Amino acid sequence: MHNGVITRPLAYVVLSVLACVVAACGSTVATATGPSPAKCAVALAVPTSPVGSGGDATTIGVTTQPECAWSASSDAGWITGLTPSSGQGSAQLQMQVAANPSGTARQGDIIVNGERGRIRQDAAPCAFELSATDQTIPAAGGTGRITVTAVAGCAWSAQADAAWIVLTGGATGTGTGNVTFTIATNPGTTTRAASIVVAGQTVKVTQQATASIPPPTAADCSVTVTPRDVSFLAAGTGNSSIAVTAASSCEWSAGTETPWISLTGRTTGTGNGTVTFSVAANTTGGARSGGLTIGDQTVPVNQAGTTCSYAVTPLTTSVTASGGAGPQITIDTQTGCGWTAASNATWLSVTSPASGSGDASVSFSASTNAGAARSGTLTVAGQTVTVSQPSASCSYSVNPSTLTIPAGGSTGTSVSVNTAAACGWSASSNVSWISIASGSGSGNGTVTIVVAANNGGARSGTLTINGQSVTVNQAAAPCTYSVSPTTLSVAGGGGPTGSVTVTTGAGCAWTATSNASWLSITAGASGSGNATVSISAAANTSAARTGTLTVANQTVTVNQAATTCSYSVTPTTVAIGASGGTGTAISVSAGSGCTWTATTSAGWITILTGASGTGNGSVTYSVQANTGSARTGTLTVAGQSVTVSQSAPCTYNISPANKTVDKDAGTDSVSVTTQTGCAWTAVSNTSWITITSGSSGTGNGTVEYSVPRNTTDSNRTGTLTIAGRTFTLTQKH
Repeated sequence: MHNGVITRPLAYVVLSVLACVVAACGSTVATATGPSPAKCAVALAVPTSPVGSGGDATTIGVTTQPECAWSASSDAGWITGLTPSSGQGSAQLQMQVAANPSGTARQGDIIVNGERGRIRQDAAPCAFELSATDQTIPAAGGTGRITVTAVAGCAWSAQADAAWIVLTGGATGTGTGNVTFTIATNPGTTTRAASIVVAGQTVKVTQQATASIPPPTAADCSVTVTPRDVSFLAAGTGNSSIAVTAASSCEWSAGTETPWISLTGRTTGTGNGTVTFSVAANTTGGARSGGLTIGDQTVPVNQAGTTCSYAVTPLTTSVTASGGAGPQITIDTQTGCGWTAASNATWLSVTSPASGSGDASVSFSASTNAGAARSGTLTVAGQTVTVSQPSASCSYSVNPSTLTIPAGGSTGTSVSVNTAAACGWSASSNVSWISIASGSGSGNGTVTIVVAANNGGARSGTLTINGQSVTVNQAAAPCTYSVSPTTLSVAGGGGPTGSVTVTTGAGCAWTATSNASWLSITAGASGSGNATVSISAAANTSAARTGTLTVANQTVTVNQAATTCSYSVTPTTVAIGASGGTGTAISVSAGSGCTWTATTSAGWITILTGASGTGNGSVTYSVQANTGSARTGTLTVAGQSVTVSQSAPCTYNISPANKTVDKDAGTDSVSVTTQTGCAWTAVSNTSWITITSGSSGTGNGTVEYSVPRNTTDSNRTGTLTIAGRTFTLTQKH
């Protein structure tokens, strides 16, 4: 006997078979062994898109070896009609998905030989129906109810727009529910009205007056507005308001036909109220007027015009005798100020743009000059730009073609112009910091320039002298730095401590570093010109301390008070199932003023709330569904490690998958292999096989069974279903 099963020597079995052949036994039995479980693995191909909320037929592909049998089932009652429900080899498994009656998306699994394929379905569209859209309440007040009919899972809310309506229930809800409210006594002598907005729909509530008086006539419903007229600067305005005074039952509306005036708030009302509006910036130039209409009142709206001024550079320039593109002409003016550019000479053309508004650059070109030197003009933004062109026989050279100027600038630097005596020339600057002191003539001559002092980094600009370019390089200004403040005090709890302002010239580079391990630069570790450096300090758990920063070569002293901060977190280990979800909240215990943070390096863990805090608090997080092997991640909360373990999706294997035993009674076992936490059951499908232990379990386990003596005249076969797998047992006769 081996493991409770009676066994016989191989020689005995061979002799028994030979004896049966010689004796011409009355029957023969052939035992075929099915494919191994590994060979008969099943792969499922599920739809990538959810089924629509109205339901539909869908298909899952089943892939396995041709000789491998399978059966299919669903763990969701809304997935029915599996066709075929069993089969052999690869197939297409069809099913019907019922309509989703809920406003929440759902999912269910198709199980084929223990393998799961997930079917997802969209939520039903949310639509809301109200039991009433009008409610009338007596003057003495009372209660009311509005029934909301909606698909389960569809959220809605309710809100009243008057203080005399108090919601007593149903301010928020999901699916079908009720909104209840109470109405105070109407102390007035006129009927009053307000609204309750329920699930995006308006329910009008009317309450009768305490004393019945005739409703106001149209003549009684005139409104008063304050102010009666308004004026604005050209820059326009954001929200401005006009107060409306009217009888409590008088309805009014507000509107405008002026395109640059926009209503930003309510456009209708009853009784007293406020109309808000905005005025766009005036970019058209002149002053303008518009208006608002509120009830029977007209409110004039006046806006100042934009005062436009124009600067055109250069006003004198030149082109070569061969023509082509000339130097660009720059227009400086206010935003919205329009301008045009046109040529006054047949040999000059404005290439782009011919009109525009605000700052711009205008390009022009000249045709080839086949005759004597000539001059023409352009009119740009109302300014005259003179363009000179030498004759075709004129050539020019300049010396030097490159100038180097110190940071302090220059008031009389010269460039020599060499050309024939009859050839005219002019010079223009292409940058604002270089100006021409003397820059036109004919024949040989000199251009004198003035270079402004440089208060920033090194820079380069050019001059154009009858098509010849002269480059002017200017050194950077010496850099000086100041920082403010030079001393900071921070709390013992640490955290962001403030900032230090750096003041220096444009283009002057600097860095900021910490000289203390508990101080860090969070922004502005380097820069140029004026900027701000942001600083953070770690919590101080000992005596008061002092550290320094070096900012733009200046020393900033940081003093931190003492704080004894200790932290504890609960729990420090968490186990999450393979399907994921929201984990157990982590509680943080810390002293008042002690700051902390919560982080994770695991991409499948997301911190929902409590990424930072001070004193006692909590951290919530979510875990994505696990589609692979078991995994472990870490949350770092207040410096403490919280280990999150997540099991893998459950898979099951049994060993052996089939067995043949002798006719005598005996016992044996089957091993179950699966992940920790994965539950399973074992049942006998045959009356003569009895499970003696292990009818259910979690994780790895063993199922033990017993069989009685086979008293029949033939072999018999029975099965157990263990963890969704079939174990086949054959007993000889």
